[in-house]
Amino acid sequence: MVTDLWERIKPFASYGFNKSHAASYGMVAYQTAYMKANYPVQYMTAVLRAEFGDSDKVAAIVNECRNMNIQVLPPDVNESFRNFAMVSEPGEPGIIRFGLTAIKNVGGHIVEVIYKEKKEHGPYKDLEDFLTRVKDKDLNKKSVESLVKAGALDCFGIDRGKLLANSENILLFSKQIKERDVTNQGSLFSGTSIALDTKVVLKDGEDVSMEKKLQWEKELLGVYISSHPFLFYQEKMRDTLVPLSAVEEQPRDAWVVIGGIVASVKKKVTKKGSIMLFVTIEDTTGNMELLVFPKTFERTKPLWVEGNRLCIVGKTPKEVGDNKVFAENVYVLNKENAEEVGRAVSLGKSSVTTGENQRADKSVFIMLTNDEARLYGDDLKMFFGQYPGDHQVFIKLPGNTIKANSKILWNEKIAISLEEIVGPDKYTVVNGS
Repeated sequence: MVTDLWERIKPFASYGFNKSHAASYGMVAYQTAYMKANYPVQYMTAVLRAEFGDSDKVAAIVNECRNMNIQVLPPDVNESFRNFAMVSEPGEPGIIRFGLTAIKNVGGHIVEVIYKEKKEHGPYKDLEDFLTRVKDKDLNKKSVESLVKAGALDCFGIDRGKLLANSENILLFSKQIKERDVTNQGSLFSGTSIALDTKVVLKDGEDVSMEKKLQWEKELLGVYISSHPFLFYQEKMRDTLVPLSAVEEQPRDAWVVIGGIVASVKKKVTKKGSIMLFVTIEDTTGNMELLVFPKTFERTKPLWVEGNRLCIVGKTPKEVGDNKVFAENVYVLNKENAEEVGRAVSLGKSSVTTGENQRADKSVFIMLTNDEARLYGDDLKMFFGQYPGDHQVFIKLPGNTIKANSKILWNEKIAISLEEIVGPDKYTVVNGS
């Protein structure tokens, strides 16, 4: 009996723990939940500080802050501390500022100089005041440009594009400040001093687009702060796309429609010599990895480019805990076609889910020579990916007709776009009943 009882208890040791352990975890869970509910900005600041250095986790936490209506702002030489910090005015809930040490190419020494000077003598009044007070060899071209791109000098009211275009003038002003100080010290008893322009000479420069700002933030901070390049598409296709953070909750071995911006693409050669891809995409809620098997890759080869905005129809894996999606159909998104793609994919969900093939009673026949097929092949694949719909595409070659792995939307605008690729009088449209 004792042996039998022991054998029953033994498996529990592989996953069980005693009551005191459970009680301790319960207390910690309660305390952190209380802090998050009652001191949300302070709590999320602490979480960000704990994950400092892990850009994937920081991105997920920043998104959680957005969901909680907590503002997370780029670094600022007047408001930022070394690390993430809560900044607030009396009577206001507060915001979270990125720390200056989060900026790539801005070393710890110059961060300490900037922070210490501000702490001891107050905020920097303007660009000239900043350059006059921060006199250090590490305030060089690389660190100045990184401060500008990350938004740390936005507080001076000058667009990042204009500041970047004037980086040489900014450095020249800084150099003159240092030379003036050295010369004035040497001429202390001679009664002479060096005069200096009181303003940095700033030539005109183009204002930076939001897309460029986001690119710089991602490059230097590891995360998008001001907005997200996929936000527009996620809002337009809200009823179609499953957020990447929610894929784990989807049924196993089931069709799912997701979207995101391509963050990285890795090629792998299979044993048979075919190419498959491991692709990381990200949306406003997080990132995930896709598997693109050889057959899908051959159909969608031109679409897997870093920075492309994609809508993907794929399957979730069978195993619980495995969150890769197996890509099947892929569509390139732009601001003009996002709603059309969303509608087309939504309309096709039932046939995708059941695996049924729709009858090809609506067709577009494109007539090409063999040379034209080789010449226009990649452009046509990209074109088909941009305008998914219910018209089956056929490529008519001399002595052969090929059914393409694509169905496209059809209207006058799309007809004009097709003509720009293959020329006029190269296609016929059949609209079935």
